Parts: sequence; C-alpha cells; structure tokens
Amino acid sequence: MQALMFDPSMGQSLLDAALSPDFAQTLLGASRGLDQVEEIFAYQVDAAGGVHEVLAAGERRGIAERTGAYARRFHAMDPVLQAQALRGKRSGGFSQQVRACHLPSGEYRELCFEQPGFVDKLSFSWVDASQRLLILSFYRGLHVQSASPSPQLAALGQLAMVALHARVRESAAPTRPQADADAQGLLLARLQRSFPSLTARERLVIARSLLGDSAQDIGTALSISTATVHTYRLRAYARFRFRRASDFLPGLLN
Repeated sequence: MQALMFDPSMGQSLLDAALSPDFAQTLLGASRGLDQVEEIFAYQVDAAGGVHEVLAAGERRGIAERTGAYARRFHAMDPVLQAQALRGKRSGGFSQQVRACHLPSGEYRELCFEQPGFVDKLSFSWVDASQRLLILSFYRGLHVQSASPSPQLAALGQLAMVALHARVRESAAPTRPQADADAQGLLLARLQRSFPSLTARERLVIARSLLGDSAQDIGTALSISTATVHTYRLRAYARFRFRRASDFLPGLLN
C-alpha cells in the first residue's frame, strides 16, 4: 500500500483558486506546509525570449527586487533555463533542483539565494506547442530537513503547473484556446498513464472536470447531453470506487 502524496481536497482547492487573486498565497501556504518553502516565483518566456512574471509570493524582504532583477538579467544565468535550451524546442517539461552552493559566486547567487537565505530551489518547466516556456520555482529556506526536496513538494509542483496554465490562459485571452488545450493535454496524458482502464471519453470528461468545467460546459464542448456527461463521470468513479473527480489527483501525481 502506498501513502497518498497529500490530501486530494487540498489539490482541488489549489485548482479552484487558480484564477483568484489569492492563488499565489494559497500555493505558498500549501508548499510551506510540505517542505519549508519560503518563496515562490513563476514566469513565462515567450517565443521571442521576453520574460513575463506570472506570480510571486513570500515574506522575505526584497522579493520585488529579486524577481525584477531575475526577469531583467539573471534568468540567463539560471541552470534551469540553460537545461531547457539544451532540450531545444521540444514541447514537454521537466523538474530540476538548483542548489545555491553549486552556483558561481556573483550577483545572481548573492541577491536571489544568499541575501534572502535560500538553500535551493525546485523548479518545474513546461514548453507548450506555441514555444512558450512556463517556469515555477519553490525556494526553500536554510532550515530544511533534507538536502533533497520532498516527494510531496514534487507532486504539488506538478499539480501547480496545471493551475498555472489555467491562470496564464485567463490572463491572455487571445491564447486561451491553446493554453486550455495544453492543460487538458497534460491531464489526459497523466490519466492515461495512471488509469489506463478509463475509456478515451471518460478520460476527457474527468480531465475537463478537474479543470473546473461544469457538466453543461463539457456537454457543449463534446456535443453530448449533460446526462451523458454524468454517466461518463459515474462510470469512471465506480471503476475505482471514487466519489469525486479530485479523487483522481493522487494517482496523477505519483
């Protein structure tokens, strides 16, 4: 028997808060409770190389200075972006831990790690089909219990990337259909991997449910009745003895 990474209700709350003004603080609170995270920072790099802040939250002094300096010049020194450059323009993502002690001495290490007292960061990146890069980083303080981030934080980071896609989609209306498809595609791939007995239609209904679509919205998008949407949901729930869509989350994150 394998223990759950974290409470599914917390994961659903995070998805529900994706578009709210409190999302950054909600994510910071969840990550702090899992692994001594003191600051979070997410940004997007467009196809032309421009860096745009998506969210930032933390209680250490100088957060605005750090995030601003990172967006203007330090991002080029980040091992996460350097690793992404080696991947080329392939869609997909990865996670990477960056330890302060492994960075060269200089302004980036001093301002973004040493001054605020961060021992490392765990970053998640994803490149969509339009070559936009989304990166989310969790900065851990000096009093961490382990040199490596916890599996719970890694699981939370994967879920948070889905929520961030929804947030970016909402803030950039012209690109919403593509961002919506990216988030849905990520969930569909994880559902197929973790719950292979689901039918294609059941996977699609569960994925859209996790993204916050109502049964009516799903029915309209798939050209089926609301009653049929409920039937697909109930069949999927019954197969695994689940009661709600959020019960799928732990399996998606393991």
